[in-house]
Amino acid sequence: MIIRIKSWINVFFYFTKSIDCNKKSVILGANETKKLILKNKKSVIRFGDGEFNILGGEGIHYQEYNEELNDSLINIIGEYLNDPEEQDYLLCMPGEFLKCNGFKLLRKRVYVSSWSYSRYIFKRKYDKEVIYGDAFLFAKENKQIYPEIWINSDIDKVIFVHNNEIYANLFAKEYKIDTKYISIPSKNAFDRKNAILNEIINLIKNREKSLVLISAGPTAKILVHELSKIGIWAIDTGHCWDEPLSLRK
Repeated sequence: MIIRIKSWINVFFYFTKSIDCNKKSVILGANETKKLILKNKKSVIRFGDGEFNILGGEGIHYQEYNEELNDSLINIIGEYLNDPEEQDYLLCMPGEFLKCNGFKLLRKRVYVSSWSYSRYIFKRKYDKEVIYGDAFLFAKENKQIYPEIWINSDIDKVIFVHNNEIYANLFAKEYKIDTKYISIPSKNAFDRKNAILNEIINLIKNREKSLVLISAGPTAKILVHELSKIGIWAIDTGHCWDEPLSLRK
């Protein structure tokens, strides 16, 4: 009970300090994000409450806290803020929960508990004069938008990184694209980060014609970052396939 009370005291502090959160940065909508990705063939790194939790020194249910992971996430944001236009990736933030006035979170208690800390950290450290993409691009409401990324590009192969092959098979069947599957652990994928990265690289013969779709929690951010640096187009899709995100009602 005492721990729970302390936890809610912290939530209240973060909530009150982030009533007005997003003031300086521009967080694009889903369609604008898709257009920017296609125009510049940008890789995609998406930050959500799980990544902000790790930045705060805590793990999430499918990824234990790891200091190297934390440092890598900090490096990705710092690199982007320093010179976003020069990066091969577009950093995406959850505009749905960062752009709104904090009082709108009061509609549901889970929004307050899940997003108050993320808003607090974003306001303090990352609300700079830069353009972010939409981290909710792959929400189920955007099913008519995000497939244009692979449909309207000149790729001929997709590397599908996930913990369940069924989604790779469904993807290949729906979009008629040559799809190679790479299996990852459902929990603590970061422990196998290097092995997964090497497996991806070894499957790619033509970097200009390949796209890597990665659903691997916080580890996906690190993989996309590493791949983008060596000229491989990669996208962090998150729960797009197995547990489609839903925008706040």
